[in-house]
Amino acid sequence: MKKLTTSLLVVVLSSSVAVVNAQQKKNDTATQTKEIEGVVVTALGIKREKKALGYASQEIKGDLISDAGQTNAVSALSGNVAGVQVTAPSSMGGSTRITMRGISSVTGENRPLIVVDGVPLDNSNVNNEDTQRGAGGRDYGDATFDINPDDIESVTVLKGGPAAALYGYRAGNGAIIYTTKSAKKGRTEVQFNTGVAFESIYIRPKLQNLYGGGSELALQTQKIDGVTYNLPEFGTDESWGPKYDPNLYYLGWDSFDPEFPDQYMKLKQWVAPRKDVDDFFRVGTTYTNNISVAKSFENTNVRLSYTNTKINGIVPNSEIKKDNFSLNVSSKLSDNLKADALFNYVHTAGFNRPEQGYGDNSVAQKFYQWGQRQLDFAELQRYKLPSNGMQRSWNRTSWDDGTPNFSDNPYWTIYENTSDDNRHRFYGNAGLTYNFSKKVYVSGKVYGDTYSQTITSRVAIGSAAQSQYNVRKSNNSEFNYEGRLHYNDNFGDFSLNTFAGFNIMDRKWDIMEGKSVGGLIIPNLYNLSNSREVPKASNASYHLGVRSLFASVSLGYKDFLFLEATGRNDWFSMLNEDQFYPSVTGSFVFSKVLKADWISFGKVRAGWSRIAGGSDPFIRGTFATIGNSFWGSPTYSMPVIKGEPNLKPEVKTTKEIGLEMNFFKNRIGFDVTYYDVKSTDLILPLPIDPATGFGNRRINAGEMTNKGIEAMVNITPIRTDDFSWDFTWNFTRNRNKLVELQGTLENYILTNAPFRVQLAAQVGYSYGTILGTDFVYDANGNKVVNENGVYKASEIKSLGSILPDYNMGFRNSFKYKSFGLSFLIDVQQGGKYFSTTHMWGMNNGMLEETALGGNREAGMILPGVKENGAPNDILLDAPTWGKSYYNTVDAQNVFDASYIKLRDITLSYDLPKSFIGNSIQGIRVSAFARNLFAWNLAFKGVDPENTSYGSGNIQGLEGGSLPSTRMYGVNVNFKF
Repeated sequence: MKKLTTSLLVVVLSSSVAVVNAQQKKNDTATQTKEIEGVVVTALGIKREKKALGYASQEIKGDLISDAGQTNAVSALSGNVAGVQVTAPSSMGGSTRITMRGISSVTGENRPLIVVDGVPLDNSNVNNEDTQRGAGGRDYGDATFDINPDDIESVTVLKGGPAAALYGYRAGNGAIIYTTKSAKKGRTEVQFNTGVAFESIYIRPKLQNLYGGGSELALQTQKIDGVTYNLPEFGTDESWGPKYDPNLYYLGWDSFDPEFPDQYMKLKQWVAPRKDVDDFFRVGTTYTNNISVAKSFENTNVRLSYTNTKINGIVPNSEIKKDNFSLNVSSKLSDNLKADALFNYVHTAGFNRPEQGYGDNSVAQKFYQWGQRQLDFAELQRYKLPSNGMQRSWNRTSWDDGTPNFSDNPYWTIYENTSDDNRHRFYGNAGLTYNFSKKVYVSGKVYGDTYSQTITSRVAIGSAAQSQYNVRKSNNSEFNYEGRLHYNDNFGDFSLNTFAGFNIMDRKWDIMEGKSVGGLIIPNLYNLSNSREVPKASNASYHLGVRSLFASVSLGYKDFLFLEATGRNDWFSMLNEDQFYPSVTGSFVFSKVLKADWISFGKVRAGWSRIAGGSDPFIRGTFATIGNSFWGSPTYSMPVIKGEPNLKPEVKTTKEIGLEMNFFKNRIGFDVTYYDVKSTDLILPLPIDPATGFGNRRINAGEMTNKGIEAMVNITPIRTDDFSWDFTWNFTRNRNKLVELQGTLENYILTNAPFRVQLAAQVGYSYGTILGTDFVYDANGNKVVNENGVYKASEIKSLGSILPDYNMGFRNSFKYKSFGLSFLIDVQQGGKYFSTTHMWGMNNGMLEETALGGNREAGMILPGVKENGAPNDILLDAPTWGKSYYNTVDAQNVFDASYIKLRDITLSYDLPKSFIGNSIQGIRVSAFARNLFAWNLAFKGVDPENTSYGSGNIQGLEGGSLPSTRMYGVNVNFKF
């Protein structure tokens, strides 16, 4: 694939140069130069000339996000920005993992700072560790889901320390700055945007359709009322049973309930179901309606916006409703004084987000890992008894005992074992700017972000698992108080831009949880007071503050040579030492010196920064753990990890150099950056002698490096009065290495998958190493089997890292008169993930491969050699072969995470003025599709992006994923 993509790029570049030479226009220069040397939003929301920047940044327009029907403003960046890796699962409202320039911390935060109109937006990962490691749970998504794509004007990505150093410790991993739309002076505009999208299942495991449920090749028999019947093994949730035979009749799981006379004691044919797993899922829908009013008065600009979004997921009885309200006001109070304010209110309500991973309520686990393949989903829909509301499960304990043995009826799961989540959020800013003169001004602002979230979940009485009711309430607030003094001036050939300021950050959050104990008493009453035993309650509160001073000086010479230095000092409430973050950047616009006609723009830049990371509150202390009371007395225990009073922040040092060039009147351009990042003083829990009373002690130790290249190529092969073609290529290649932990410590285990493998930080390897058993090979590279004929397993070793070798995206945009066409191809090469679905799907005879082409009876001889070197000739029966995927070689279930995706395609048309008349300024109709096709998948049954269930550091452990989806939709935009 490397050769293919390289050749493709060479062909495009070569052909584009030829076209460009033949089709240059005089008016191209002014337009493109304005884009290249224009104004962009940088750290702290300060607008700067792009040519003066000595660090890597990239801007994309909001239309690119909204036109493609995106509902998540973060996942929309996938494939569009160099240096950025986005993992965007297609689950309803699921978490989006985004990193820039690799992983820098073993246990700390590795995601960039999200900023909306100057507001540092909380993006907490609320999913617990069990959910993230694939052990079962609901993915409640990220808080950045609250950003409204319809309100976005532009997105600026500050990719590293030199670009984001002014934000201090929070932006050590870069920053993503969203700027929302505002009213334009002298204009009044009303817009209404309405759209609908349809979502259907796409990538999912292929299931065998030749054998039914059970563990034996023959049905059981049972005499009932003097008649002998064939019965499947109701209590077994595997599919190693008999081959389908229309002449074989049996009594099914639903044949023993007199309340259903059409099913009671009725025989069925032993055949494949008419309605199978795919028929369980529905076509998901997303409805979006936005109205905005922007009005410019004499000295005041106001924009109001309201967006309603409703998502119905592919799993029945699941939905998300979201309401976004935005008010943006700016007013010139006097000749020198300006006020501005931005207010956002968001209500996000999710109902019954599907559980994923290896959990009791995960339908994906029941469909693709454990089950019986003869089950007809049309019959499963009658999932409970009308008389008492109790469950009818296919997985009966026995023919005369309908109690679920292991698995619930999937329709019981989605209609009875539900969840709710609600988030109310307010965020925005208010500030004043006073101009003392044209050269000096002062600004002061308050930024606020606060929300409350309530999550409840329930397991009904009559489920296979113990009934329960859980509730979690959390509150989060952060306020930043900021003031800056700016001075800008020119001295002959020199220009000066400088400012200094302060920031006071205050953040609080608290969590309260309640859980039933011992099950519930009264059916359908979901209240903690309905707990059989005394319910368990817990709460925690956190508070941290940071006080900061910062300054920046930028010096320019003759508009082609620029030098900038910034500094920020943070004083932490959670760490003893304050930290100073310096950065130095420089840029040389050599195109202004060379004066070559064929060079439209050329700039070389370099930057250096040092940023120290903060940490969690109370991390220095050691606090007792309060347990359940014993006979009325409280119990206390020491925590697992001992705090360290002298703990220091992690330190991240970045060096980067870049080159930007545009040629042939800006028809071809590129921007390439090389960076070298070193992280030291990593905060780690070091294992210590249990005799101390602790399992670990937090220390500063270790070193991690990231080195890489990020590149962007822009080409305009054709531009005429009626037609244009623009091509953009983004490329990211990062090499991560954990250089050292502490002393002889080689591994730090991040977590365990539900069963077999571990996710670790391993010295000498890339972060996120999957540890497990591999095949054993002889000297000739043959796999070795043991005396039983199954593959021999090696010792525990590295099976690869979750981090990819490279990511890239190709976007083509075409414009013909009033028609527009744009599509993005998103590519990931390398990385690994572990699939629990593959492991159990093979173990239990569910996946297509386990049917052995319809000849299970012949068994299987594994390719390989015996330990004595002789060719393997040991015949395995089909179940023994399938079950070897669980208890022998883990590498059989570890797959390459590469993919090539047609990420999105958009076709738009602007209706002609002659058609719409003068009462409407414009109407644009857009049709779009997302995740339309995927190629180059190592395991065709799982989308590599659907192997994670949170946005934190735990990735690549697939525990039981729902199918990935395709989406098709249409938007209509009216401008009045």
